[in-house]
Amino acid sequence: MDLVVYAATNPWQFLYYVFLFLTPMFIISGYLAYRLAKDIERNEKTKRAKIQHKVNIAKVRKHGKHE
Repeated sequence: MDLVVYAATNPWQFLYYVFLFLTPMFIISGYLAYRLAKDIERNEKTKRAKIQHKVNIAKVRKHGKHE
């Protein structure tokens, strides 16, 4: 209840403290989202490379049997 009274009597100071507290949280959240996106992208690239590797091996084996 005291917080509501404080926010009502000092709205600009209350908002200042809220933003002061939330800014580092937004920065951390943005950094973690960026790292997650890069990790997902790296995993997809590795997966595509493994699939292409298997396809290439299958092609070589297929062409090797005809000779």
